[in-house]
Amino acid sequence: MIGWNTIDDLLTLKSSQKHKLLKKSEVFCMAPWLQLHAQTDGKISPCCMTSVHDGNEIGNLRENPNLLDSWNSENMKQLRQNMLKGEKSSLCNNCYKYEELGKFSERMQYNQDFKHYFKRIKSTAPDGTLTENTVPIIDIRFSNKCNYKCRICNSDYSSLWYEEELKLGKNDPNKPKEMRVAKDEAAFWKSYKSLLPDVKRLHFAGGEPLFMDEHYQILEHLISIGNTDVHLTYNTNFSTLRYKKYTVIDLWNKFKTVSIWASLDGMEERGDYQRKGQKWKEIEENIRTVQEKCPHVFFGVNITVSLFNVLHIPAFYKHLVQNKFVKPDRVNLYPLFYPHAFTVTNMTPVLKEKVLQQFGSFEKEYLHSLSGSLKIKDHITAIINYMLSEQVSRQKEFQQKISEVDEIRNEKFTSVFPELAELMSTDNVPVN
Repeated sequence: MIGWNTIDDLLTLKSSQKHKLLKKSEVFCMAPWLQLHAQTDGKISPCCMTSVHDGNEIGNLRENPNLLDSWNSENMKQLRQNMLKGEKSSLCNNCYKYEELGKFSERMQYNQDFKHYFKRIKSTAPDGTLTENTVPIIDIRFSNKCNYKCRICNSDYSSLWYEEELKLGKNDPNKPKEMRVAKDEAAFWKSYKSLLPDVKRLHFAGGEPLFMDEHYQILEHLISIGNTDVHLTYNTNFSTLRYKKYTVIDLWNKFKTVSIWASLDGMEERGDYQRKGQKWKEIEENIRTVQEKCPHVFFGVNITVSLFNVLHIPAFYKHLVQNKFVKPDRVNLYPLFYPHAFTVTNMTPVLKEKVLQQFGSFEKEYLHSLSGSLKIKDHITAIINYMLSEQVSRQKEFQQKISEVDEIRNEKFTSVFPELAELMSTDNVPVN
């Protein structure tokens, strides 16, 4: 256990202790000393990977719109104490799960990328209070406004899901279609903008950030106050480069550093089915446009691996790399954990064997000779570990979810994914 008891312990941290926290600890993460994050429900946590439930959040913008009040809230102070003492916290369960699967987690990434902020540990009081009141990284999801309605999503994260959930009887008609992160928006914006002069990294996600007015207003504000050295980062479906009066490339070219992680789960018909609203050819055009007109942008792809696309990850990865849409080490694979019916653990034993064969051939015939493929190999290992971690059939639930949405959208799963047709068969549905 790595722990401390007094402020003197912190002030005398030696390099060996720093190494233990950043490299050896199974719970320590730099995020609570660096970042504030809020989802569309207003709940605040240190990062987007947190497993938030009622009671463990560090703040709630719908109850208190002042972001800094969360910086040293009781739950945030306790989280910092737990990390320094080597104790686990429920907020961090997703990273623990990733690491159990052999995946390089966000916790590890924060410790690797932001170790130069480690001196902040010395500014931490024994009760977990951090006297540094500047927040280097801010990640606020302003609303659920989105132009997609992905199969793995819901109305909490996409406004386009709202009507379909009403038709399916899965939504409260009194719930607003567009969710706002804060109730007192004037007070929230005053708080948010007060942090922008000192912010070092600003993350945008959604909903769909390139489809939100707030995103463009913030970029204009940053330009007006002269903070164009801020590192802009994105999770985006990358469906548009123009919004109302804005051309986002013109704005990006005014900033020193821009990193885009496009959320793309597949190409052509299969990809467009999964991410309803996607037009794959337009995605390819947008990538080419950014490469040509905004070459300083760092571009990567995040793939959420589900039952829908796991068999096609090798082909999709090869397409992205061979067409030079992305470099080999700029693709991340994230296993889908929810909805449970769509996870790779819900595949039949026969389909799981096909996945193993596909990935085996992929590594032997392509990855072994590809420079920069170590990262994707590690991600594949984590996906396989997760797939094999359980064999609990939710096939009946899967069939219901697919059929009800197919009917509303006039789509047919088995026509798009004939290789997964056995999942829709009623002949081999186990009796639970």
